[in-house]
Amino acid sequence: MVKDGILKNFLMGRLPVKNFSNSNGHGRAQQGLMPVGRQGNLIVTSSKTIPDAQLRSRFIEEIKKQGKPYGLYFEDIQGGFTLTTRELPQAFQVLPVMVWRVYADGRPDELVRGVDIVGTPLTVLTQIAATGDTTSVFNGICGAESGSVPVSAAAPAMLFSDMEVQKRKYGDARPPILPPPPGATDEKGGNQ
Repeated sequence: MVKDGILKNFLMGRLPVKNFSNSNGHGRAQQGLMPVGRQGNLIVTSSKTIPDAQLRSRFIEEIKKQGKPYGLYFEDIQGGFTLTTRELPQAFQVLPVMVWRVYADGRPDELVRGVDIVGTPLTVLTQIAATGDTTSVFNGICGAESGSVPVSAAAPAMLFSDMEVQKRKYGDARPPILPPPPGATDEKGGNQ
């Protein structure tokens, strides 16, 4: 669909798109709904990779270059969502699971909670400073007008020179791992 950063085609089912008269087999839908052009497998490649071992050094160089005390390293995500209709602003939100604050002065990395990645797709893609040389895979479910369908994405680690984040609305409180034992009381002395 995109080659060397240039859009060459669209994800197309059987509905026509101006100047693209043939389907390319991307019509997908949840059972019982009308298929539309949807992602199945997204594969991101880079022609300018650096070894993964050097990516962290490059990250710390970027933090120092920008005069910031730390940068954020997103180790894992659980998914996210994107708004791509013409009636609404183009925007996305990614929901990280593991985020680390990486200090430029060499202090140990620190776990951070309650941070989401947000922004506009075209803006953030211009901020990729480097990519690693190992591909990782994400599997999930994508929901849209034709229902929920499984999707996969394969991409190398990416270093962004700039990225917008926001505090998650429910803060950094973690739910308990186990329920309270029978007969336990809360902090106020009442039963739970």
